[in-house]
Amino acid sequence: MENIIEILKKWNPWEKRIETGIIREEYIKKIFPFMERKEVILLKGVRRAGKSTIFKQLMQELLKRGVRKEQILYINLEDYGFANNLNINLFDKVLEEYKKYTKNKKKTYFFIDEVQKITSWEKWVRTKYDLGENIKFIITGSSASLLSKELSTLLTGRNISFTIMPLSFKEYCLFTKKEDLEGYMTHGGFPEVVLEKSEEKKNYLLQQYLEDIIHKDIIDRYNIRNTKQIMNLAQYLISSSGSKVSINKLSKIYGIAKDTLATYINYMVDAYLLSEVSYFSFSAKVKHEVSKLPKYYALDTGLIKVVSMKYTQNTGQMFENSVFIKLFEKYKEISYWGELSSEVDFIVNKTAINVTSTDDIPKREFKGLEDFNKKYKGFTSLIICRSLRKEGIFPIKDLLKNELNY
Repeated sequence: MENIIEILKKWNPWEKRIETGIIREEYIKKIFPFMERKEVILLKGVRRAGKSTIFKQLMQELLKRGVRKEQILYINLEDYGFANNLNINLFDKVLEEYKKYTKNKKKTYFFIDEVQKITSWEKWVRTKYDLGENIKFIITGSSASLLSKELSTLLTGRNISFTIMPLSFKEYCLFTKKEDLEGYMTHGGFPEVVLEKSEEKKNYLLQQYLEDIIHKDIIDRYNIRNTKQIMNLAQYLISSSGSKVSINKLSKIYGIAKDTLATYINYMVDAYLLSEVSYFSFSAKVKHEVSKLPKYYALDTGLIKVVSMKYTQNTGQMFENSVFIKLFEKYKEISYWGELSSEVDFIVNKTAINVTSTDDIPKREFKGLEDFNKKYKGFTSLIICRSLRKEGIFPIKDLLKNELNY
């Protein structure tokens, strides 16, 4: 391995200014107050959503508040310099060389990027934490189960986690300095894609991101041999975002055993490619009936565009998926409901929501909500449409820009 300090110098603010990009204020306001607490801060989210940039913005904020630059230690585990040394001993070596180099005796703010690269990292962090060493850990990873199942108990009560999403529509408007709903829905919210001017390059980046997520966060991580099969499955699920998914049918189409297929889909959810919306019922038994198929939504609409380029764009799908992403930012539990010809797209927090991409709202949207309300009392009904605003009906921009309490 090349000199550790030489690798660290590339990433740390000791001898150079930090490039912070456009500040994502909502995240900084939410996360920074926890910087002086002891708990480990975990930033989770899809690859390329901007976690590393938020790291830099948190570092900048520390420096503004009087923390000395020598107190900051940033290690990016995707740096090729560390490629052959990805084990927990690396952390001790890095810490030792850092202390020798900076001579820092005060608190160390230790930023670790893409921590899932090192197996059993939790054990090392837990040991340092419990020994009461003067280190504040801030950690990122491209995996929802950043704390592996068998080790999650090690950091229970010792961590505070935040999910970092691609840009919201509100942030998109700030980054582009224009209110372009169609552009946001077409290309999504990955920061680099949003800032890129060329349509061709946007599409190229999105294609690259999709391949990186599938290869680095699924295929490499779980040693999957049939790479083409999982890529085809991911593309199919993203292109049919918002549709009900039958494991039985997919198993026949792709020739993959049902259990394996379910595992692959879980990997995609874990890598923040997709998110599951289950059937709404107060009864756990009904909720998990085989006939109540789950739906899956893409966590960035740009990925739908890039896998569906052969087909004409489905505006209704883009509207519905954009609303889903907004709800996902705010709520852990999102469901859908349907009986016979009646359907409700989303149920969250005692609110039933239907989404349509037109202002000429089809009767079925009202009927679905009415039928749901006959069965379940005490829910507010909302219809999200293109631009109409009247009682119980709102333009999609109101929801996406946080101008709607629901």
